[in-house]
Amino acid sequence: MMPETIHAAGGKNILCISGGIIESVWTPGSFVDVDDARDAMKATERICQGRRMPMLSVMADVEISAAARYEFAKSSDVSAIAVLGSSAVDRVVAAATSRDTQYPHEFFTSRTDAVEWLKGLIDAPGAPGMADQEPAAPTP
Repeated sequence: MMPETIHAAGGKNILCISGGIIESVWTPGSFVDVDDARDAMKATERICQGRRMPMLSVMADVEISAAARYEFAKSSDVSAIAVLGSSAVDRVVAAATSRDTQYPHEFFTSRTDAVEWLKGLIDAPGAPGMADQEPAAPTP
């Protein structure tokens, strides 16, 4: 049975699944270090239960260390990520994280637009890495 909500990174991050999309919400004003990133990735692995899924990552007013950004980019449990932020700083942080990802990654300031983009990827016929996914490789 899938857990409804998982808390990670000492409570700074809350994850749940809604409409086939993982929602990862970070507490505004948080600083995310590499340990927080690893803990959040373990929580993502638990909530995905072996499936690669798209993620909406709400990261408004969140600072992420370079090591944490690199750690997030290595995730094998997400098939795409829409980062929801509210400022130019949030956009820069999202862009820095996207450089090393192996999956689609976009920044949005509109939740509706972010969810539509993710659903479009899920619903796309033959979309690689989406609806007909093989289970994700275990995270080391």
